[in-house]
Amino acid sequence: MPQVVVEAERVAPTTGTVILDKELIERLPQRNGSINELIGIVPGIQYSEDVNSSYAGGEIFPPPVSISGSRYYENNYTIDGIDNNSALDPASDAMADANKLPGHPQMQFLSPRLIEQVTVYNSNIPAEFGGFTGGQVNSRTLDPTPDSWGQISYRTTNDRWTNFHIHPLDKDKFYHSDNGRYQPKFSKQDFGLVLNTPLNNDTGILSSYQQIYSKIPLSNLGKTIVTSRKRENFLVKADHYLPDNSHLTLTGLYSPTSADYFLGELKDSEYTLETNNYLLGLEYEKDFSSGTLLLNIGHSDHQLSRTSPQNRYFWSTQTESIDWEGGREGGLGDIESGQREQSLKLSYAFATINTGSISHQIKTGFDTTYSRQYYKRRQTSYSYYSPVVDASIVCAADDPACIDGEQYLSRRTAYKQTHSVQTVVDGALYLQDSMAWRRLELFPGVRASYDNFTENLNIAPRLSTALNLFGTGDTILFAGQNRYYSGTLLTQALYGAIVTENQLRTTAGNSDSDWSSSTPFTYDVDHVDTPYTDETTAGIIQKLFGGELKAQYIKKISKHEFARERVSTPGAEPDIYLLINSGRSEHESYQLAWQRSWNRHFFEINATWQQTTTTNEDYDVSFSYQELSETIWYDGKELYKYEIPRLDFNRPMVANLIYSVRLPYGVTLTNTTKYRGRYWRLNNTGATKPSEVNPDQTDPYIYEKKITHSAVTFDWKISWEVPYQSYACVFSLDIFNVFDKKLKRSYQSGRYGYEYELGRQIWAGIDLRF
Repeated sequence: MPQVVVEAERVAPTTGTVILDKELIERLPQRNGSINELIGIVPGIQYSEDVNSSYAGGEIFPPPVSISGSRYYENNYTIDGIDNNSALDPASDAMADANKLPGHPQMQFLSPRLIEQVTVYNSNIPAEFGGFTGGQVNSRTLDPTPDSWGQISYRTTNDRWTNFHIHPLDKDKFYHSDNGRYQPKFSKQDFGLVLNTPLNNDTGILSSYQQIYSKIPLSNLGKTIVTSRKRENFLVKADHYLPDNSHLTLTGLYSPTSADYFLGELKDSEYTLETNNYLLGLEYEKDFSSGTLLLNIGHSDHQLSRTSPQNRYFWSTQTESIDWEGGREGGLGDIESGQREQSLKLSYAFATINTGSISHQIKTGFDTTYSRQYYKRRQTSYSYYSPVVDASIVCAADDPACIDGEQYLSRRTAYKQTHSVQTVVDGALYLQDSMAWRRLELFPGVRASYDNFTENLNIAPRLSTALNLFGTGDTILFAGQNRYYSGTLLTQALYGAIVTENQLRTTAGNSDSDWSSSTPFTYDVDHVDTPYTDETTAGIIQKLFGGELKAQYIKKISKHEFARERVSTPGAEPDIYLLINSGRSEHESYQLAWQRSWNRHFFEINATWQQTTTTNEDYDVSFSYQELSETIWYDGKELYKYEIPRLDFNRPMVANLIYSVRLPYGVTLTNTTKYRGRYWRLNNTGATKPSEVNPDQTDPYIYEKKITHSAVTFDWKISWEVPYQSYACVFSLDIFNVFDKKLKRSYQSGRYGYEYELGRQIWAGIDLRF
């Protein structure tokens, strides 16, 4: 037999690391297919309460996730070592905002069919990773292999295979929907093709196309409009082994998305949101006698756009020409934004060095990124309103907001043509060591980062330690103390170019001089500090019952977090939304996980108890430094803002049970059970009570508990593989909420009753492997 060498990077026992390999990824039930869905089984992961709403079953985009108490946009995503983070207003959910586009923390939405491995770090994260205060998620795409193979995949579901749970007061609005919030009808198609082509013993190419498409018919003003959502992945990856113990990988990835919407009860208001996402990566790895060199060069281009009718009109329906209900028409206008980055990462992992009885495994490196971001509105857009019915009106020839002999619109909001560009260059150096002495290991590290936008030099020390208690590896105690700094957020600086004017018609003409103007607000950024998180961890890893038990405590204190302050000067305009560092959060969690694999079985059970308090939900929340001293009354206690429980991503108890087994005759069954404990959210009663800690302030509001009920869901995946010669056909069923539990949310749907999660949903699929 020829010698076989298997290489892998050692994962320190102190790190909060979970690795999902290709085999487990294929076994897990998947709804819309995304990395964020896959990592939901990892301890410390929380989803928003908005996920899997019964009202929006046709959506296909990845759900946001919180890792170890972070906000969902505070994590660092990488694909093959190249950053995959969007800084274009990642917290925005503005689907119909005249000035903003909806954002997402990730640029590329990678199909799970393209993933070889996902590695999630939730604590004690090594110094080589930075630009986050939450967690690190690295996805490794499929590597070309020496043999020729291919796979064609197809999955589908629709509203007939889905049970909806709708509050009785919402049923009429839901089943006769006239807006995208309610989606009673939909169908989804998920298609993929992967081809692996070896060119010779040293070179191979893997290529793939993946698409998931959703069709959602809706009604608007008595007309059916078929809206859609689409995500695509085009991947080409080439691998080449050089004769000098080096390895070269080239990856190209293009991931466009598109989504169609309309403004409810507005005529001719259809618009399209699109993203075009490109990634090109070069990875070079070379082994030397002294260690291993790794070089990553990346280029990414992230483009967002909205195509829409340019103006909106709010007409009176009291005249003949306006013959549709409501008298409203038009759209939000075209806008676009983008983020283009070039990155370089270089690291060197030294071979083991012995100094006396202490061994060292040292790794050092640096990375740098040049990022150019822009916001653009090519043409001024208007929203006209306040109709005046006037049978004697004679309109100017170029006035779109006037109808001869009928009416004119006397006010408008102008969204001015603008173009804003911001660039930032950031760089980081790091050094880390793995020191072993007898039964003790130390993992010291430090990361220094700087960017020319904030001009802050940030030093992030990392230190963790592990003790092999009895020298057998059966019991390992570990602890850590670390600091993480966030990435650079340019959203507020880009929005500084936005000019919105409220205008009043002063004469019957339509030139700019015929309208008086006032600017209500603008955006600006003063010098800001870089938000950071200090983390303390402790835990134990124990071999138990043929598996491994891990218990861990995590405490995180985050400071200098971004928020906004609305600054106004008496007698002056406009007010300024200023980005400031007034935010603060605290997170505490206990995590317990036990895992075992044997024969054809895989079993894991994990649970997380956690509590997160924060001054603000995201960077768009406005409050000043002075307001940090203000309080509220909650649960009989007077609390400062930073002591208030976070409103979302904050279930105190989350538990997962995963069991997968390969049965005879090619059948595989996987069950994932998720328990989410109930919790209480804040609800302002409107009543007040005098402050005891700060008698000079205005009487604080009294907040009451509002319960969110506990929930248990079972998701199954059943697959049956039928081999034939060198081919195989795999039939699969993904069944979500198997027992059709009616899961109530804590907030109200509009002004009516409670909103629920989706009931049972079935996906049917087939794979042809050759």
